[in-house]
Amino acid sequence: MKSSELFLRSVYKLGIQNVFGIVGGEAQSMQFDEEKNIRFYLTRHEFTAGIMADTFSRVTGNPQMCYSTFGPGLTNMATGVFSAIQDRSPILVVSAQVPTEEICFNQTHQCADNISLMRTITKYAVEIRNVYEIPSLLSKALTISINGTPGPVYISFPRDLMGKEIDDTLAYNLLDRLKPIKKKEGLGIDINKLDQIVEKIDSARHPLIIAGNQIIRENCCEELEKLAESKNIPVMATLSSKGVIPSNHPLFLTTANKYIERIFHEDIIKKIFGKCDLMLLIGYDFGEDAKPSLWNDAIESIVINSHYHDMGRVFQPSMVYLGNLSKSLEYLRKNSVTIKSIPNNIVEAKNIINQDIFSDQGQTKNLKNIICSIRGSLGKDGILAVDVGLHKLYAALFDETEKPNTFISSNVCGTFGFGLPAALGVKLAKPETRVCVVCGDGGFHSVSQDLETAARYNIAVVIVVLNDNSFGMIKACQYFSRDEIFSPSVDLGKVDFVKLAQANGVEAEYLDDINLLKDTMDRAFQKNKPYLIEIPITYCYKM
Repeated sequence: MKSSELFLRSVYKLGIQNVFGIVGGEAQSMQFDEEKNIRFYLTRHEFTAGIMADTFSRVTGNPQMCYSTFGPGLTNMATGVFSAIQDRSPILVVSAQVPTEEICFNQTHQCADNISLMRTITKYAVEIRNVYEIPSLLSKALTISINGTPGPVYISFPRDLMGKEIDDTLAYNLLDRLKPIKKKEGLGIDINKLDQIVEKIDSARHPLIIAGNQIIRENCCEELEKLAESKNIPVMATLSSKGVIPSNHPLFLTTANKYIERIFHEDIIKKIFGKCDLMLLIGYDFGEDAKPSLWNDAIESIVINSHYHDMGRVFQPSMVYLGNLSKSLEYLRKNSVTIKSIPNNIVEAKNIINQDIFSDQGQTKNLKNIICSIRGSLGKDGILAVDVGLHKLYAALFDETEKPNTFISSNVCGTFGFGLPAALGVKLAKPETRVCVVCGDGGFHSVSQDLETAARYNIAVVIVVLNDNSFGMIKACQYFSRDEIFSPSVDLGKVDFVKLAQANGVEAEYLDDINLLKDTMDRAFQKNKPYLIEIPITYCYKM
């Protein structure tokens, strides 16, 4: 048996069924048909492969694999891997390395120091030296990937070792020992610490919950909702945890967003946190951008999670509690006795968020209608993916997300170009679910070559491109500190995205009447193939 076959068979036995990537000069040694049960998806760019693995793994909780050739193939894929570690997605990252006898970093053709490069953006990085260790290395890597804070792990595979012949009997014995990786049993609960938290909840007048994505990963959204309802405690979500409780729930305030006051032109943050005397940071991850800068640092804050990374001088909560999240929330709900009143400032903030704010802001007012039309077509079970850009801020505020993992964004990493490959990965993971992605023209055109990937595999996503011929978010940021923009750094030339889509085998249309958007999307979904809708838009950049 070739060691490449041992590798692929090991990957499959450990639970991975999909590989996204591009094969390079090592194709003579690494052939992905050596394990018939693995599906290989050829992308147009390695970045796309990384993001597709990221979002497929994110919405299923089961690691998938992305693959690249050595040198520039791996560096291209690295941004997708960085996105996965920042947004907490468990993936297996594999690349070729030049033949062992030629490894001399930066001196031989396409030879990079793979391990040093990837160690900083993965949880574990190793290079294969002994082909008989392949099954155990893969098992160790994937165990690390799914436990604790999930994230990517990396294996470098020298080309000469890929083609090495190994003893069949020994290879099959090694394979027989492998079983799909399962998450280790989590922590129990600490009654003494929970009783301290109960006391703090009972003594607080106006506590507030900020929910992080770990609640979704550990399937305890229902317990969070029950806790909030039993004590009448308002809830905020991060972009990563949007849908942790329904957006239309009476206790849901909004998604944490540092730009929210600029969008609404109101002191909403002060209203939300003005009378708060206890922050319950449940399933909290500092990277999800719900930072103490949003609230008064003097407010007592308690992190409640199953694991937590000490932030050092960046942030120190008043208390950190680690334990089984679902059981911990159940204990808090059953043992805390006080019912809280909602202060007027919270009511005022929610009224502002619910009102129509765009009446005098040009076509920006269309954004809320666009987002609402998209969700109307998706339904509560459909998945909305958003790229990075100005539109993301509005989607985060106005998408009526009712269920977890139905709003997908690059929250922690903020990966430009994330949208299209994210939607492709999600649709492959959830083939029966309606999936739409909203992109700005800037982010979309940075990955638009993979329209052809969508067409080739008939990945039936609806792609909405909001076109203002500029980097709108950067333009808005320039206006934060000046009265004019530097046009050469933000304004782009016009692209006909309808023709671009059609040239790549994707049906498309130009839509300038957003009142027709829902019907257009419904018709697009009925086609059961990828479809692009280009919409012209003019933002109010001076937020």
